[in-house]
Amino acid sequence: AILKAPPAEPLDGPWERVATLSEHDALVTGIAWAPTSNKIVTVSQDRNAYVWTQVGGEWKPSLVILRIAAAATSVQWSPGEEKFAVGSGAKVVPVCYYEAANDFWVSKMIKDHSSTVGAVAWHPTAPILATASFDCRCRVFSAHLRNIDGKEATTPWGAAAKFGTLLYTYEAYGWVLDVAFSAAGDALALTAQNSTVAVVDMAAAAAGSEGAAQTIRLSQLPLTKLLFLPDGQLVGAGHCYSPLLIGRGEGGAWAVIGKLSTSAGLTKKSSSKVDSARRMFQAAASTGTLDSGAATLDSLHQFAVCGLQRFGGRVVQSDAVFTSSAL
Repeated sequence: AILKAPPAEPLDGPWERVATLSEHDALVTGIAWAPTSNKIVTVSQDRNAYVWTQVGGEWKPSLVILRIAAAATSVQWSPGEEKFAVGSGAKVVPVCYYEAANDFWVSKMIKDHSSTVGAVAWHPTAPILATASFDCRCRVFSAHLRNIDGKEATTPWGAAAKFGTLLYTYEAYGWVLDVAFSAAGDALALTAQNSTVAVVDMAAAAAGSEGAAQTIRLSQLPLTKLLFLPDGQLVGAGHCYSPLLIGRGEGGAWAVIGKLSTSAGLTKKSSSKVDSARRMFQAAASTGTLDSGAATLDSLHQFAVCGLQRFGGRVVQSDAVFTSSAL
């Protein structure tokens, strides 16, 4: 559904549903909006993708020849909005582009995965694509299409390689759940099921350096979503409920700066959840009952965070503002 914000302050009033995109017949697993061209692409467990264009006030779907044998899991537009990539359970990543002669979207396949691809991310300036796979690896591929990107396109590895060329691999020793490039394209972040976050220096990776990636081991449950802010800091959220802010410290090393909470803004790492659990079990031992109040989470979200997105427009002008959504 497409909803329209309240026309005036306050913004907590009812939102108006202006359209429903209803071509899919199974769970929709990904949606991406191209702000410049005002196109929306949706993907689903029905193995289909549709590109929606607004015509005369109505959203019309365009056919996408996706050619996958398992569910689509995610989707993301390229920075130029001329192509998009789709993660899938078919162990491949279709990169789709519009073919004007036939009036539909076609796809070329990036392979070399041995399990589901859960997330994809485009480099902001180069025709390369990062993938997060459940085979415990993050990979970077060339996604160069000469008819779209031109012959002179370059990447951190030099001149753009043939489409589908594997440029870099990082083994995370856990399902890779999400991947994101920084706004400047100099860093690649990934999060894994083993409660680690790795940040890859792209220049070092292109040079073949063994120390290109730095791994951060978290004391929280795994992060499932990552988002780079324009200032280069990284936000992550997931099963730990409260977003974490990760940034460069002295010497350029990446570290967790703190937890973002609505009650006190940015707070340092604390043992509040541990203390809460301890109080709950102490109450059970002394009175024979659980103190339900002590077990209340101190985060705004009470379930896993499933989405992070930069936010802008008439409400907030700061580039550092982002939204989070949870189950």
